[in-house]
Order: sequence, then C-alpha cells, then structure tokens
Amino acid sequence: MWLLVLLFFVVSHCFSLNLEELLRLAEENNQRVASKKHAVQSARLKLKASGQLYYPEVFSGYKFSFQSERQSFNIPPMGGLPAMQISSSKRSYQSFQAGIRQVLYDGGLRSSAVEISKSTLKLTEEELTETLLDVKLDVVKAFLSVLSVKELLEVVKKQKEAVAMDLRQREAFYREGLIAITDVLQARVRLAEVERDLRKTEGEYLVALANLSRLTRVEEERLKSIEPPKVEIKSTELSQWIKLSEEKRSVIKMLSERLRINQLQRRSELSQFYPKLFLEAVYNYSDQNPAFSPKGFFTVGAGLSLSFQSFKPYYTALALEEEEKGLKKELKDLKDGIALRIRSAYEGLRVAEDNLKVAEESLKFAEEFYRLSLEQYRNQIISGADLLQAEASLTQARKARVIAYYELLRAYFELLREVGEL
Repeated sequence: MWLLVLLFFVVSHCFSLNLEELLRLAEENNQRVASKKHAVQSARLKLKASGQLYYPEVFSGYKFSFQSERQSFNIPPMGGLPAMQISSSKRSYQSFQAGIRQVLYDGGLRSSAVEISKSTLKLTEEELTETLLDVKLDVVKAFLSVLSVKELLEVVKKQKEAVAMDLRQREAFYREGLIAITDVLQARVRLAEVERDLRKTEGEYLVALANLSRLTRVEEERLKSIEPPKVEIKSTELSQWIKLSEEKRSVIKMLSERLRINQLQRRSELSQFYPKLFLEAVYNYSDQNPAFSPKGFFTVGAGLSLSFQSFKPYYTALALEEEEKGLKKELKDLKDGIALRIRSAYEGLRVAEDNLKVAEESLKFAEEFYRLSLEQYRNQIISGADLLQAEASLTQARKARVIAYYELLRAYFELLREVGEL
C-alpha cells in the first residue's frame, strides 16, 4: 500500500508543472520570441561584418582589349639613316592588376560603422527582452486564469453538493409532512441552476486550458496538474519601483540605443568631408606594347583621397541632428508614460490587496451565517428560501475570495511587467 502511495506521489510530481517551467517552455516555443532571436543573431553577424572593415582591401582585375587599329610610330630619316616604322602596340592585348590596400585614416567612417553595429545588436537584444516580457505576462495571465477557474469550479461543485444535500433533506421532511411540496420544488430549481453554472464554469476551464496550451505548446491534459505559484509580494515604495524601471525597462534602453545610432550616423556622414589616407601595393601586367619590358611590375605607394557630393553629407547630418532632438523628447515622454503606468499598476495592487482582505472577512461571515442558517433550518426556525439565500451568499463569498486572490496576483505581475522585472 505504501509503495503505491509513493509511486503515485512520484508520478504526480514528475508530471506537475509550475509557473517557472511554463515560462521556460513558452520562451522556447513562442514564435515571436523565435523571430526576435533570429534578429539578434543577424545583428551579431552584421557586427562581425563591420569589424572586417579594418582589414586590408584586396583587389584584382583582368581585361582583354581589341583595338580597331594597330598603333605604330614613324621615325624620319636622320643622318643618313633610313626612315623606320615601329609597331607600338598590339591590336588585341590583355592586362591584369592585383593589389592590396590598407586604409590608415578615414575620418571615423569605419569606427562609426562598428559602433552602429554594436548599438544595433544591443537594440535587438533589448527588443528580445521586451518581447519576452510580453510573452511571459501572457503566460502568467493564462496560468492564473486556469488556476482561478479551477478553484471556482471546485466552489461550484461544493455548492452543488450542498444544494443536493439540502434537496435530500427537504424530500425527507416532505415525506414526513413537515414542509410543503413547494419547498422541494424550490430546491430542485436551485439545483438545476447550480448545474447550469457548473457546466458553464467547466467550459470556461477548458477554454483557459486551451489558451495556456496555445502559449506554452504543452498538452492540455498535462496542464490540469499545474502547481499554484508561490509568490511573495514585495512591499516596495512607488518611487523605488519607478527608479527601478529606469534601470530595467528594455524599451527605455532601446530608445537610448536609437539615439546613439543617430549620433553615430551623423558622425559617419560628416566623415565624408575628411580625406582618406591609405597605403597600397599593386602588381600590374600588360602586353599591349611588345617593345616594353618587363610586362609586369610592382608598385608601392601611399595616397590621399577625398570624395563627397556637394554639401549632401552636411545637410544629412543636420537632418539627423533634428531627429536626435526628437528622440530626446520622445525618451523623456516614454519615461513619464512608464512612470504613470507603474503608478496605475501600483495603485491597482494596493486596491487588490484591500479587496482580498475584504473578501476573506466576508467569507468568514458567510461561513458562519450559513452554519447558523443550516442549524436553524433543521430546527424549522427559518424557511428553505432563507437557507438557499444563505447558501448563495456563501458561494458568492467563496467565489469573491478566489477572484480577489488571483486578481491580486495578476496586479502584482502586471506591476512587475511595467517595471521590467517579470
């Protein structure tokens, strides 16, 4: 017997799921998260590509040319020597060039490209974090919904048991001639109403399971054994929550990175006004002129180059500067908006805590009221209608307590989401 009990405990423990496990599964299986992970990997590869700008540039080229006429030049007779004609080039010839060039200074063009890639990587990582927060909050809400409806289902089942027991007692009283048939019919009507509520709640439970299954990709049958969360609500002041959000919220970091990217792009545009200093080594080969030798030779040199299109970089930099001013205002507005949402979530949490206290007190009174009413009914002091009213009050108090408890948890997790700590 003890072996069977131990086996049942081990099996149920192995198949039960807690909130942390469901969040992990959602992170692994969610398509939005997967999409952001691909974006992060793409940004990492682009950063590696930007780092290649510091390596030397290798170039080569081959050209085959065909001239319409073969060129030559004539030497007039001089000093008794006859006139001569020398072929200066072939009609068709080929040339080849290969070399390596290293840029020593480019006005910050390469460094800006690398820093932009780094900021873009940070931006995509923060986007992934923000998406994860949204997905986690969806999973938490679905998780709490399943537990809430499951407990409400138990409340309705208890209500059905109480009404069914009351019906049996009334039928016994009726057979003894102590009450009228209307009292029995009243209890039967009440039982039918409770059975209707039970079917409705069972349907809501199945829908809640399906939603959680959709988010986590876990079979609905396994989700029936999820464990209630162990949550310790932190008693933190509002100002501390707001201060913490400025450090944690990914959306703030995202906008900060956008601002940095804008500044780097402006620097990159202005770098076009600076000359580019480079060293290069080139091998040239051409058989165009058969009189020249050697056909191939090396050259090593240093040079400066400067290329820009009118004042286009300047005006582009001015446009980016205006965008930067707009982003700074947007960042301030974003922080103010987050602070306001945190304040709203914080007040919602405080209200939820008060509601739970009220609901727990009301449940105690309702339980005592029902106990006294049941005793009075058995002693024929009150009517069946009064007992049904007491039972209905007890059921509503139980439901209110369940709803208040899970509303408190939901409010707390929503506050964590706004802060960025979920």
